[in-house]
Amino acid sequence: MAIVYETTLQPSKLDLIAGWIGGQRWYTGKAHTPKLERLGFYRFDDPEGEVGIEVMVLADTGGAGDPVVYQVPVTWRAEPVAELEHALIGVTEHGTLGTRYGYDGCHDPVCAAALLECIVTGGAQASLEIHASDGAVRREQGSIRVQGSGSREITMPQIVRSRVLTGEQSNTSVIYEVTDADGASKSFILKVFRVLHDGENPDVVLQSALSRADSSQVPTMLGAIQATWPGVDGRQEQGHVAFAQEFLPGVQDAWREATAAAVADADFTRQARELGAATASVHTALATAFGVTDPSVADVARVTDGMRDRFSQACDRASELGAHIDRFRDLIAAARDARWPALQRIHGDYHLGQVLDVHDRGWVLLDFEGEPLRPLAERNEPDSPLRDVAGMLRSFDYAAGSAERETSEDRRAWAQATRDAFVQGYVAAGGLDLAAYGPILDAFEIDKASYEVEYEARNRPSWLAIPTTAILRLLADERQAAVPSTAAILPPPPVDVHEADALLMGVHSDPHSVLGGQTDARGPFVRALRPFAETVQVLLEDGTRVPLTHEYEGIWTGRLPVAQLPDYRLITTYEDGYEHVQDDPYRFLPTLGDIDLFLIGEGRHEQLWTVLGAHIRSYDGPLGQVTGTSFAVWAPNAKGVRVIGDFNFWNGEAHGMRQLGNSGVWELFVPGVGAGRSYKFKVCCADRVWRDRADPMARAAETAPATASVVTQTAYEWGDEKWLADRGSVDPHTRPMSVYEVHLGSWRQGLSYAEMAEDLVNYVRDLGFTHVEFMPVMEHPYPPSWGYHVTGYYAPNSRMGTPDDFRHLVDELHQAGIGVILDWVPGHFATDEWALAKFDGTALYEHPDPRKGWHKEWGSYVFDFGRPHVRNFLFANALYWLEEFHADGLRVDGVASMLYLDYSRDEGEWIPNIYGGRENLDAVKLLQETNATAYRRNPGTVMIAEESTSWPGVTQPTSADGLGFGFKWNMGWMHDSLDYMSHPPIYRKYHHGEMTFALVYAWSEQFVLPISHDEVVHGKGSLLRKMPGDRWEQLANLRAYVANMWSHPGKQLLFMGQEFAQEAEWADGRSLDWWLLEQPAHWGVHAMVKDLNRLYAAHPALWELDNEPRGFGWIDADDGDRNTFSYLRFGKSTDDVVAVVANFSGAEHTGVRIGLPHPGTWAEVLNTDAEGYGGGGRGNLGSVTAEPVPMHGQPFSAVMTLPPLAALWFVPEHDLTSDSAPAPTQQGA
Repeated sequence: MAIVYETTLQPSKLDLIAGWIGGQRWYTGKAHTPKLERLGFYRFDDPEGEVGIEVMVLADTGGAGDPVVYQVPVTWRAEPVAELEHALIGVTEHGTLGTRYGYDGCHDPVCAAALLECIVTGGAQASLEIHASDGAVRREQGSIRVQGSGSREITMPQIVRSRVLTGEQSNTSVIYEVTDADGASKSFILKVFRVLHDGENPDVVLQSALSRADSSQVPTMLGAIQATWPGVDGRQEQGHVAFAQEFLPGVQDAWREATAAAVADADFTRQARELGAATASVHTALATAFGVTDPSVADVARVTDGMRDRFSQACDRASELGAHIDRFRDLIAAARDARWPALQRIHGDYHLGQVLDVHDRGWVLLDFEGEPLRPLAERNEPDSPLRDVAGMLRSFDYAAGSAERETSEDRRAWAQATRDAFVQGYVAAGGLDLAAYGPILDAFEIDKASYEVEYEARNRPSWLAIPTTAILRLLADERQAAVPSTAAILPPPPVDVHEADALLMGVHSDPHSVLGGQTDARGPFVRALRPFAETVQVLLEDGTRVPLTHEYEGIWTGRLPVAQLPDYRLITTYEDGYEHVQDDPYRFLPTLGDIDLFLIGEGRHEQLWTVLGAHIRSYDGPLGQVTGTSFAVWAPNAKGVRVIGDFNFWNGEAHGMRQLGNSGVWELFVPGVGAGRSYKFKVCCADRVWRDRADPMARAAETAPATASVVTQTAYEWGDEKWLADRGSVDPHTRPMSVYEVHLGSWRQGLSYAEMAEDLVNYVRDLGFTHVEFMPVMEHPYPPSWGYHVTGYYAPNSRMGTPDDFRHLVDELHQAGIGVILDWVPGHFATDEWALAKFDGTALYEHPDPRKGWHKEWGSYVFDFGRPHVRNFLFANALYWLEEFHADGLRVDGVASMLYLDYSRDEGEWIPNIYGGRENLDAVKLLQETNATAYRRNPGTVMIAEESTSWPGVTQPTSADGLGFGFKWNMGWMHDSLDYMSHPPIYRKYHHGEMTFALVYAWSEQFVLPISHDEVVHGKGSLLRKMPGDRWEQLANLRAYVANMWSHPGKQLLFMGQEFAQEAEWADGRSLDWWLLEQPAHWGVHAMVKDLNRLYAAHPALWELDNEPRGFGWIDADDGDRNTFSYLRFGKSTDDVVAVVANFSGAEHTGVRIGLPHPGTWAEVLNTDAEGYGGGGRGNLGSVTAEPVPMHGQPFSAVMTLPPLAALWFVPEHDLTSDSAPAPTQQGA
């Protein structure tokens, strides 16, 4: 009883097999992608109850012709089996049983044993116990019935071991070593038919009959399995699905013995005579078993008409045959009019390769299936035994021709002697009197040779002389003239079949060792992979064309008539008849050097993007310059990698990549591929399932929802040389930094990079921000992720333009004096299956343990920071944006989630580090390495951390064991200050400390004060909506808050829209509410921000000593009752000072004396209550005078009016410059 669960499988069984079947030699649909439908299945029981044995019958409807029905035995196991790794079909997740490993059942000893037992004991398929998803259980017999031909009374022999016979083309044979009940050792071979046909298989029928007749000329038949299955059209079909017979180990076939004799010019007449006798014996036995019938006139006409058709096709291939058309017609007429021998069952596909030489037994015939291209019904019909005789005579000619190609010596006499001996043996053993059927036998031999002409012309043109000469000899009736010499030059060595199969299946690790230009002791030769080609030629430097011979399954080969391997091109014709001239991808050296591979292996390649990914390259040669694209990808656990794209119709069979040593890097240069071409990598993953992947190192990508990578090459000419020179000469941490945070997709929706290079640049320049910070521009398919679920780390988002368009935006910002900071997301990545996730079938970029590799809060994968290659991918990515796009800094997203192993995890959901702590030491190493390298290679840039915890030393240098960042977002200040502002003024005195607490730790790190996108989404409301009171009070609160932020120690960051008091919460799917600028109140906020930036830049006291305690001093931090704060900001010069007084109460305070460090006039350079900003116009008439009245620990003081909900900035008049002079709108009334 086989137990079957009705549940989900991911991927499905059909998907697994569809990805595997195309690489099997017995699969006939090489020209199309498999499209499988399940017609039915049957199961066998595993006595141990551990392995599921399922045999599926599948219809492939993907081809242009009739569907082909395949038989696919599969075993399902709960654990992988190392010995079966080569036979793995794929891995699926079973909804009930969990992970299941599917193997080709012929290779699995459990399935092999079940098949043999079914034959020997007359067994049948197992009954099914089906467990439905609702818990119901039912029993069925299944849609396919099978029956073995043996008997339950026969004892099943003990199987010692089983193995699959390699090299078979159309079926799969399993070899068994067994011990029978008497303890004797025996060997059997079981053939599983892979392609099923309705009707009896002649191989089974004929050999069974001969075995029953005790013929020693065939292996002893053990039995067969017959099956009944649903056909494609729904009707029931039946036929043989497998059979077993005696296995004859350690023997050679007649082809090998004959060709060896021909090469040595050794006599083979005795063996040929004995083979003729064996053939006659088999014919006699078949006539006895199945009877004979006289041919009708219609039978003869059908055969001779077919001969005429095939000869006509041969004339099209070999024009010299056309001169003998009259002689051929005469021969066919004579054959048609002659008396034909009786028709009977015959071998049908008889040649030297179908015969074994068995010691003390003689010749043994195999494979009675008949010609595989003929329909099964025809192969089961009686035919003329002359067809078998003609087939063997043609085979002797081929043995001689093969020897001539190898030795360049004449073997005509050998061929004639061997043919004559075979005929003599056949006649002497009671076969037909061949002399009586001379014209008919000649016609059959010419018919076989005509078929050979067509085959050789298509596949092995250099062998064409063998069948052509045979036809000419027969038509000239020159019976004594054997095959002339056909070897003009020595052929290349034959391709190793196992290597060829690996190449065709895409799992050869070094296709360049098989394909391309090669050299052996005899000189250079070329081997090319051109599936479906009609002809392939090599074009040499002098214009010479060298035809290649089809060698094996689309592999063409030929030796070159030169001493040294030259520059060459390939000329290929297909069914279209056109000559396609292409360069050969497999003639080029690797594009990565040993140093590159060493650095990649160590995880220390600082310019990784220059060697991995897609790069356009040019090479000069005698035939002209070759331009193309080199592709390189890191996939260490892949079984094979192909590059696919619009340049090869997304079929990578001819573009298999090579693995460079043990680096895990796969590489291929493809000539003719230029910029703008789309591509992917087709990866044979560790589970042997082929999956399409975008390039992790792609520098451009298609626009979502398309997922391919794009070949790109920059042609951009930068104009920011002065900016870069100035940047490298200063310390950005002690320079002014007011940052405008932008989401490019919604700032003004629909704008391209090129359009923003005008609109955004002008807007930011007018406002006076020193920097913009772009939310992630890296490629991401899902816009609502805002770019934080990245799929393409090296590609700018293609929705807004090309990489060079983005370069232009950065360049224009620089030339406008504006720095560019990019958000960077190294902490986690998107789960899209076509991107980084399980890239080569294993957890490659992500950590394999979900307790470290899965971010449960964000639903994304976490990088494996402990893997040197992954760290290299990330820190090189940081350098890429700084160096290739001239970014001035990176803001690292989600640093806290990287630093803590228990971040957003419950007990039991995380793994402690080696010391038992929760710190992610691997992430620390990545951040330190990235920051140190970025600052070393790119002076003047800045690295910023979004880090929300109290991790010590975030902005300490790595030399002091810090993380090495330049700045850290001050999330504590942001939360405390916004909470303070959310309270109505009458309650703020109870929260006064929230505004002063940040100064307790202000110099423990180097801070940025962020009002970012995170604070204006997900129901938090806009900055304006966070403020209490009526609309006037909300606007006044916002103005005072932003002004206090600008004067507070630390750099400033403000999210777009807040500069004009956007009312609505930010939504990524629409533009900002630009219409608000038409309202005076919102325009006033905009004008104030513009003045803030101008004043901020003009007064070094506001930024020069941000990171030092001496740059700040409280005047009065404790005036909670009046909700006021007053403090001083200092620059490096003792005269450089700004006094700030902020009143966050709803009432105006008059006559307030504030301590100041200097006497005299202090200009009121900023008053957020100015009418021009939408305020009430209250203030100090533009200045106050400091008198020698000590106050607040200062030697001087001035009496001031403090408007409600307003911030005031004062500077001594000696500090005023033209840049800092107040605008008229700033004057209080």
